Amino acid sequence: MNFQLPSYVNKILQMLNDHGFEAYVVGGAVRDLLLGLNPGDFDITTNARPEEVLQLARQQKLKTVDKLSQNYGVVMLIMEGVPVEVATYRGERYGIDPHRPAEVWYCDKLEEDLGRRDFTVNAMALDARGQIYDFHGGREDLQKKVLRTVGEAKIRYGEDALRMYRACRLVGQLDFSYEGTLPFDVSNCRGLSVERVRTELDKLLISQAAGRGLRLFMDSGLVHAWCKVSGQGLSSYVPVLPELLHLCNLPQNSKFHCYDVWEHTLHALDNGPQELDVRWALLLHDIAKGLPGIRKPNKEGQPSDYGHEAKSADMAKIILERLGYGEAFIRRVVWLVSEHMRFTPMLFTGEKTLRHWVRTEATGGQFRSEAELAGAFIQLKEVFLADMGATWAGVRQEPVLEQGRQLADEVVALAKGQMPVHTADLQVKGGELLQLVSPEQKKQVGVLLRYLLERVQAGSLPNEKAALLEAVKKRLEREARQEEGGD
Repeated sequence: MNFQLPSYVNKILQMLNDHGFEAYVVGGAVRDLLLGLNPGDFDITTNARPEEVLQLARQQKLKTVDKLSQNYGVVMLIMEGVPVEVATYRGERYGIDPHRPAEVWYCDKLEEDLGRRDFTVNAMALDARGQIYDFHGGREDLQKKVLRTVGEAKIRYGEDALRMYRACRLVGQLDFSYEGTLPFDVSNCRGLSVERVRTELDKLLISQAAGRGLRLFMDSGLVHAWCKVSGQGLSSYVPVLPELLHLCNLPQNSKFHCYDVWEHTLHALDNGPQELDVRWALLLHDIAKGLPGIRKPNKEGQPSDYGHEAKSADMAKIILERLGYGEAFIRRVVWLVSEHMRFTPMLFTGEKTLRHWVRTEATGGQFRSEAELAGAFIQLKEVFLADMGATWAGVRQEPVLEQGRQLADEVVALAKGQMPVHTADLQVKGGELLQLVSPEQKKQVGVLLRYLLERVQAGSLPNEKAALLEAVKKRLEREARQEEGGD
């Protein structure tokens, strides 16, 4: 096959080959090239020792990143402004710490180096001539769309527990099935840092087949896993996502749902855009369903979870804080979860309370600008439609989805152009109002801006410059008349 490698990669391969060393592109880049994808980065493996790579770099006047993973035989070269890891063939043995090998040794054969890697589809190499080296059936597994470990899974996962999370992530990213014994032995996961676990979860959630990867996350037992939180010289352990467990096989009202809560969640997730906060909101939007105090039978005897969105939002906040997400991110996800049911009653009753709803959000202190408010409602629309699309599949759902889409578009239009959050969102500025007031009234400009903001939010005044200026003039005239009358 004819693979188009970037020039900076070809130059490094050629440099090593010209000086008598073997050199190959290795790992995920080879996998992606075989799948017809553009690799995000390129790693190179070679039989040259790190000191030999560094010597060549000095001879060629290439920049290197000093002291980067030298214990692991890795040299970072900067070629054409792009950093590329060049790693010496090696073997490794893991001990207590799952983040780094307890022992690393150099080896002389490519086959030995590829044999230490995690999955067969990541254990292939490509030389400068375009020849593939595959000792573990990686190409066949790519064709079969199967993810399989190199050698015995227990050994691979025992070496590095993060590989269990990578398995789920790769299943989601590649839309592959997993071949291997389940569940995993997750006991070693306690040594993984919450940062590394969070990174893998994020990559999984925004993958093309996130639902498939999360099925493996559940079936593998990783839902039970714990990880390590370190800070100020102390370590503690926190669970990752055990709150998901009770959603499996949890029934829903068959009048509205064809899936149990877990399957519904996975379908909703795949329906949504590949945006991290939206995907987290979809994962957690129904997490309180089935819990005591939330799950009750309705008049028809069907399961009902009235108020689950508020409880789900509370749980989402706890989960995301536990996993170390930032305050702004948590605030957005929690808001999306708490509001995801707001459209539904309007679809059934026909009573639209959109302006009141948007005004409440605009004045509630949650958002700092109209742009932020509009962005939140755009995301809420995506959550709402993804949720609805995962209830009844097929033709039956289309009319309701279209009604929901129209309703969501209305609320987005309100938030986007008719509901300023801050006086800075108004179509007039303080400097323009200064031209309308007398010198002794300059201090009133802030009061006038807040007056305009309240009227626009209430819907009694459009956010248009001419209308806003006219409203100020009338108010000033009215105040002047009142002062004259008082005199």
